[in-house]
Amino acid sequence: MNQPATMRTGPLGSTIHVLRADAGTIAELAAIDWNRSFSRVCLDPVRGLVTLMTPSRLHEDLTDIFSQLVGAAASMVVGAAKNLRHTRLRGPDDPPGTGMEPDCAFYLGERARAYRVALAEGAAAADAFVDSTPLDLVVEAEITNADEGKIARYAEMGVRELWRLHGRKGTGELRADFLALRPGKAPRRLHASEVLGGLTPGDICEAVDGVRLSVTPDECSEAVARIVRRRRRASVRVREEPPPAEPRAAG
Repeated sequence: MNQPATMRTGPLGSTIHVLRADAGTIAELAAIDWNRSFSRVCLDPVRGLVTLMTPSRLHEDLTDIFSQLVGAAASMVVGAAKNLRHTRLRGPDDPPGTGMEPDCAFYLGERARAYRVALAEGAAAADAFVDSTPLDLVVEAEITNADEGKIARYAEMGVRELWRLHGRKGTGELRADFLALRPGKAPRRLHASEVLGGLTPGDICEAVDGVRLSVTPDECSEAVARIVRRRRRASVRVREEPPPAEPRAAG
């Protein structure tokens, strides 16, 4: 190790260990089953960074909610979703066993259906599909200052969109940023999702409360459906509004 481990507490109360090492050492560390002790593991040889997280209850509650929320919204908007939560994502040149573990990671629409076909063929086909097919959406509930670089890494892996959540233990506040990602480019802030039917960060944060209070799958689906229906009505109204009248020429 080049530097001793540092430990910090995330805004949602999670415990996060950050270690720095060279790429060769990180490749060797990939042989260890880190997930026996930590729920989220990042082994990034490109940045020379190992991040080990023990999520708080609030962190896990929030990621569970978003797993349900995106799944329900995708069913209504694009017809299919597959959550690859806890799957370690890596670049094509990264050593085996290394990579990023997002809180939620989704294929949507046609990619979700194609992944189902790969799953039916077996584990090897599914692994090959994930290695070759970028994700449509990644959700991160708790990114600390020490791990900001993972946004760029997701972009390099071809992830289309990132939802970054901002919450804090002891408050009921929640804010979301939607970012469009492109390799080699700075993330572009979105007013509305480009992969999920134009839903806005405000829509999503509002839907969280409905999903949090639901106790059945039907209640969860209805909480999301209310938001989707409202967004569709707003979209129709915008399309139907007449263009502004041209100013009349003087004379």
